[in-house]
Amino acid sequence: MKKAIHFCSTIVILFVLSCAPKDDIHEVIIIGGGLMGSASAWHLSQDAEVLLLEKQDSIYDSGSSLGQARIARSSNRGSDMWSYMHNTSVGEVEKLIDFLNEKTDEGGFKMSDIYTTQPVSYLGKLTIYDKLLASLIRQEVDYKMADTPAEGKSMFDVDLPADVLLQREYNYYSGTLNPEQLINYLHEGVKLNKGQVKYNTEVKSLEKVNGLYVIELHDNSNGVSTVLKAKQVVSAAGPYTGELLGSIAPYFKDLINPQRVFLAYYKIRKSIYESMNESDLQKLKDAYPVINSSKGTRDGTFFSMIEYYEDGIPVIKVGGHFQRSDIEEMDKVWDVALDEKEKDWSFNSTMGYFNLLGLPINEEDLIYDHGYSCVYSLTDNEVPLVTPVLDPNGKEDNSMVVLGGMSGVGAKGAMTYGMLAADIINDRESRTDTMYTHARSVMGISRLVDFVK
Repeated sequence: MKKAIHFCSTIVILFVLSCAPKDDIHEVIIIGGGLMGSASAWHLSQDAEVLLLEKQDSIYDSGSSLGQARIARSSNRGSDMWSYMHNTSVGEVEKLIDFLNEKTDEGGFKMSDIYTTQPVSYLGKLTIYDKLLASLIRQEVDYKMADTPAEGKSMFDVDLPADVLLQREYNYYSGTLNPEQLINYLHEGVKLNKGQVKYNTEVKSLEKVNGLYVIELHDNSNGVSTVLKAKQVVSAAGPYTGELLGSIAPYFKDLINPQRVFLAYYKIRKSIYESMNESDLQKLKDAYPVINSSKGTRDGTFFSMIEYYEDGIPVIKVGGHFQRSDIEEMDKVWDVALDEKEKDWSFNSTMGYFNLLGLPINEEDLIYDHGYSCVYSLTDNEVPLVTPVLDPNGKEDNSMVVLGGMSGVGAKGAMTYGMLAADIINDRESRTDTMYTHARSVMGISRLVDFVK
């Protein structure tokens, strides 16, 4: 039955294609208007007419790009590539801000709209000290590090366990970035260049017919379906990648594994927060964002940050890169509520951190505000893919580029991922530095070739 439906769908697409005007062909269509797709569209719009398709409205209500804060950081223990992705992305955001200020009458676009510069805290087992120090030196990170309880107290006024170290990074534009705002600015840049952005536009099918990509669309605002054609396509469909590319690159269904993760939000009781002295308030502010791996287990590792302030009270977001579960229905996963075990895990993680900081906050003073489900798209080695597809003969086909498997490492380097995708589509290398070449290699097509073999 499924084969019959697919056959009928292909016949309809071929009919529409044969009847459509011959000149109605888009140069590049980007599928997915989150951080990765938007960054790709921005880079591509500087050279070509692009069309960016996003199934949500201009204001997001779900998805991996939802929210006002992600950790942005230069320091990355053991892997210089992630440091490179962040630092290059910062430079690309600066170019975007300059462009918007130049092209718009009102101007007023600022880096501080995107980045909140804050100390970034890292807690880990003392056994990582040598590896961490080597990476900090290579990555030229401005930092302070305490590796004894006495140093923890003297440097940061925290109660550091004997087997735990605390590093704080102080690089400019390290802290948090606002994905919501960055997406808005990228879409503005696309439209001011040579591009269009279509919201409420869901891709229902994607085929390659006679050398062109044929895309069946559904307008979620009015229910109208249409078919578009494109010479080139960038797929940034997140957890929907495997399903979307089923007829063109079916191997992505096995290469990328979507998993549910959760995020919990907490507030400190208003009366307690307002009674804290200036020293404790500053300590709390300086302690976020944080990546805490001090328990030395994947289950114990958590990340946390102040997402925003509400009535002057910080709303603290906490989640875990390794708090993952299987997904039953992709379209419904975003609405899955946190269970009590997940709430307890995030509560205990936060309280444990407060205790280490020595803050006067008791368990009854930390109040669960809300939570929601999100999705990590994972590869086997948890390194993302930015790659052309393979054609039916197993040859590299640069007319389609896929960004996928971002896991939890996408946001801070989004602009660099988009640059890489645009370079592949344009068949060029925009940079000559060693790390650029390394990033293209480890995220590139060799992994597809090895997998298909």
